[in-house]
Amino acid sequence: MKKEVETFYYLLHPRPVALICSVDEKERPNVMACSWITPVSEEPPMVSISLWKEGYTCQLIRRTREFTVNIPSAKLVKEVWIAGSKSGRKVDKFKLTGLKAVPAKKVKPPIIEQCIGHLECKLTNSVEAGECIIFIGEVLTAYAKEELLTKEMWNEKAEVLLHLGGRQFTTPRASFKV
Repeated sequence: MKKEVETFYYLLHPRPVALICSVDEKERPNVMACSWITPVSEEPPMVSISLWKEGYTCQLIRRTREFTVNIPSAKLVKEVWIAGSKSGRKVDKFKLTGLKAVPAKKVKPPIIEQCIGHLECKLTNSVEAGECIIFIGEVLTAYAKEELLTKEMWNEKAEVLLHLGGRQFTTPRASFKV
């Protein structure tokens, strides 16, 4: 027997967690946690992120048209939780979490030094979807800690953080080929 579920998107989890960085008009950085993210094109390289319309990060990306996607390992789970549960309108989440913002290579929003991988993105399109805005960004550059990659894919040492839903997180347990 199959059970009906209310929170449909939990059936699409676990999902990789990312820390999205943006900047305000004075180039002050903001960070938020996001697991509603996916690649949408290889040529050109593009990703999409789905953010709440009323959120601070959504407003900043609309204004500046740039963002970074930072991939945390499981070691940053507490920082990820804070970044996803506080508003950058009210607090400096970098100060609160101890995350270190460092200059990106090609965009104004910073990258996060403690993260294991980074995508620097320029906004190309946005689509309204219910209470969210889907931002589509062209990936201008992507880089990661070399020792955590095997053939450009995360290896098990990376401990990529996955969100199960609510306060629940996990990491990949094993990889295998078909």
